[in-house]
Amino acid sequence: MPHKPLKPTERATEAALPADATLGFIGHVETPWRHLSDCPKQGNPDGPDCAVVLTPPWDQALAGIDRFDFVEVYLWFHLARRDLLVIDPSHGGGPRGVFALRAPVRPNPIAVSTVRLVRVEGARLIVRGLEAVTGTPLLDLKPGRCPMS
Repeated sequence: MPHKPLKPTERATEAALPADATLGFIGHVETPWRHLSDCPKQGNPDGPDCAVVLTPPWDQALAGIDRFDFVEVYLWFHLARRDLLVIDPSHGGGPRGVFALRAPVRPNPIAVSTVRLVRVEGARLIVRGLEAVTGTPLLDLKPGRCPMS
């Protein structure tokens, strides 16, 4: 996928990252957003229902997740650029290093969203508050705050 042209204040690198870690995808997300330009910049816990879908056998690890109101969803932003060092965000504030922003553009495009758990349907968590393109790979889940009594 070709990259958008850089703004005059942005910088990219051609340096390769050392490959010293292995991550495996345990599922994916299903959202209403098919293109990056459609995705919200921040998740809304009152937004549309989305699904976090686990691939067997990882779906068995969902036992007890329904006791929580919120879940932390760790995603791999597979469509994001990985070469930018400094970006000039569209929301203003001037150019900044990627580590000073929550932008998906980063050397390792790991994203975390805290989402509201609506219900569990087998291997599917129905959630609100995701901010990802449909099909984005799932890395991990962790129970969030507010355990239900």
